[in-house]
Amino acid sequence: DNILVDLLQQPDDTVCTRFIPSTEAVSSVKKWIAHSEGFAKGEIHINDVHGYTQFGEAASILPVGITHIEGEFEKDDIVRIMDFQGNQVGVGKANCDSAQAREAMGKHGKKPVVHYDYLYIE
Repeated sequence: DNILVDLLQQPDDTVCTRFIPSTEAVSSVKKWIAHSEGFAKGEIHINDVHGYTQFGEAASILPVGITHIEGEFEKDDIVRIMDFQGNQVGVGKANCDSAQAREAMGKHGKKPVVHYDYLYIE
């Protein structure tokens, strides 16, 4: 009754889940944020074009790309990042409260609502 031996003796076409480690290092802050989704206070919905800006592999959530904000949150709270179809694409630490984010929503030239240093994209 050794389950490991049983698994190893299965045919190659056995359906299973394989976890491959990422080759990219993730900062300890982003690891903490990635595992803090259960504490999320609100949602930031972004469009598919202007929702975030790329800095190499990093991204920030900019007000110009925010289409909708759900819930109430304070600066430094964890928020869910939702795409234009309502799917969660990440989590991050809010750089402002929900009232300030709503005020800046859709505007150009404003500071990121979630800075890329505090954003984990799934």
